[in-house]
Amino acid sequence: MTKLLGNLARTLRPSRISGGNKRMNTWQSVRAEVLERIRSREWAPGELIPTEEQLSQQLGCARATVNRALRELAESGIIERRRKVGTRVASTAARKATLEMPAIRDEIEAMGATYSYSLMLFEERMPSEKAMRALQVDANEKLILVKARYLADGQPHCCESIWLNPQSLPVPTRAVLEKLPAHEWLASQVPLTHGRYAILAEAASEPCAEHLGVAEGTPVLSIERTNWVDATPVSFARQFYRPQHRLVSEE
Repeated sequence: MTKLLGNLARTLRPSRISGGNKRMNTWQSVRAEVLERIRSREWAPGELIPTEEQLSQQLGCARATVNRALRELAESGIIERRRKVGTRVASTAARKATLEMPAIRDEIEAMGATYSYSLMLFEERMPSEKAMRALQVDANEKLILVKARYLADGQPHCCESIWLNPQSLPVPTRAVLEKLPAHEWLASQVPLTHGRYAILAEAASEPCAEHLGVAEGTPVLSIERTNWVDATPVSFARQFYRPQHRLVSEE
């Protein structure tokens, strides 16, 4: 009971930005403010944070703006929201700074096959609809698109496309990515904190089908991954594998 009352007191304590000194007009700025309070341990892991109504009053913005910011933080695993309970900082929010990413190189070599990689595309362009949603950018914000192909013993193994947000991370040069895959560069240069996966089957488009050596429209395994640095999504990748590819995960 004492711990509960202590948590409640901290949750309702006056905001350090109260008094009209600072107003939040966008959900991105609200997200950044909430994240800063979590980083500074003003709100510790497992602790309840103020309600949407309280935050909207403290930050001088609409409740809908706060809701959008908290929804994004919840989806990225920074906070946990439960009806009739409230919103609390995730107990895993203090996770290690750098996320270990599986490399396709390791996947191929684990099969006992010879690994090879080639960069197919490196250019700045407007985002696809999926990239726009995953990286939370507007349709007119240019991103960097990188496409690559991987071979195992000289045979098609995987084709990959990665969207990088130049507003959120330093962008490698084409020369760098001709030698090092984008996901390996990310793992070595960017302090990724977590990722989100989606696995699906879809028909191979003409370019992907050509790189995988299958007929256009063939169902292939597709893995989508969004990488994050705290509450900011920085890359969105799509990897495509030939039919009968086996995905193995160990815990």
